[in-house]
Amino acid sequence: MALSEQLKLEVSRTQLRRLETLTDCVYAVALVLVIQWLPLPHESSLTGGPVRIGELFAEHLPNLAGAGIGLIFIIIYWMRSNTRMALLERTDAVHTAFSITSVFFLLFLLYVVRVGAEVEDFSGRAAESVAVAMIGLPAAVGWWHAHRRGLIREGVTAQEKRGEFVEAFTEPVTALITVPFAFMGELYWNLAWLSYIPVAALLRRRNTGHQ
Repeated sequence: MALSEQLKLEVSRTQLRRLETLTDCVYAVALVLVIQWLPLPHESSLTGGPVRIGELFAEHLPNLAGAGIGLIFIIIYWMRSNTRMALLERTDAVHTAFSITSVFFLLFLLYVVRVGAEVEDFSGRAAESVAVAMIGLPAAVGWWHAHRRGLIREGVTAQEKRGEFVEAFTEPVTALITVPFAFMGELYWNLAWLSYIPVAALLRRRNTGHQ
């Protein structure tokens, strides 16, 4: 039996709430994974009795750096996801699929950060760029789809929609640009991230021109 339009609307709103819950659970799991990166006393090479926390952390500085970077990524992406979800009135199967794909690649990014100290430098940099791109692209396409399908709340202005569009696509495009520079060295790779500025300007100009 076909659902009425009102019932379809209620179902899609319920799906959005469930998607928000699932997303929050993934971020909670990510926090647990990051805390597990902290070193344990039995992993220390120091001998002669109980190990001091300060000595343990000093011995495993790469672990602490990775945990810090992972925490920063989690905070940034959760805030961004939370803001974007708040602009939606409902979701559908396509938008949900893109959103779940995006948070999956957040976990992959954390994996890349975790093993970064144990792989070739250029490989870690390239994998990080690809992971950032794969977080952003599904989220960006999901936002574009939400815009096209009228899933966004009433009252969100055209300027706000354009701003979200630009922000959604700028980061993954920039990340893809940095991939080849990852093989040229850390300095070139870091500098390549500055392409965020012209990419954002270009997307803003192009998006404004299509309104």
